[in-house]
Amino acid sequence: MKKLKLRGYVLPTLYCLITIIIFVGVIFLGESINLKSKDYNYGTGILEGDVEPVVGEEETVTNTIIDPIQEGTAKIAVHYYQKDDDEKRQQESLIYYENTYLPNTGLLYTADETFEVEAVFDGKVVEILDDEFFRKCVVIEHADNLRTYYYGLEDISVSKDDMVSTGEVIGVAKNNEILNSKKTFLFEVYYNNELINPEEFIGTKITDYQVNP
Repeated sequence: MKKLKLRGYVLPTLYCLITIIIFVGVIFLGESINLKSKDYNYGTGILEGDVEPVVGEEETVTNTIIDPIQEGTAKIAVHYYQKDDDEKRQQESLIYYENTYLPNTGLLYTADETFEVEAVFDGKVVEILDDEFFRKCVVIEHADNLRTYYYGLEDISVSKDDMVSTGEVIGVAKNNEILNSKKTFLFEVYYNNELINPEEFIGTKITDYQVNP
């Protein structure tokens, strides 16, 4: 039987083909792994967007001084009296009582109907006074050099030594001796034992004042 003899170029050609096939296979396998990796990352991105974090974000703590009444429940009838105001403004800052004009020491709010009064900032109720003109007055201490006074309240919902929070209702404004035809509430602010303008106080930050906790 005659033996077949391979020509000299056949084996090298065969080796080259095998090498090329292995090389292409490696490239194809690498691309396949890479695509799977990309798909995995893409899926993870979608998941991260849809799933809410287990630990919620902390609530923002406000340090803003708020208005003692809800918007629309009452209006400022008499402004705070300041000596350097113009004549018109000073006239708007006088309280008329028993044929006498008195400089207003705070903000006088009035309404036809009763309205709730709120603490303008966190603090401690240090006094509940009886006033000759405005009846009951709640005093809240926000720091040892910063106090707010709430005159003309009834149905008081706090007691002496109570801790109150910003926006907490402390009482209801009703009739008093100043304006019998209106529900009236007077708001005063003492900083370092001196009266300051409540209109300039409301809306500011507690950090604007050198307070001593």
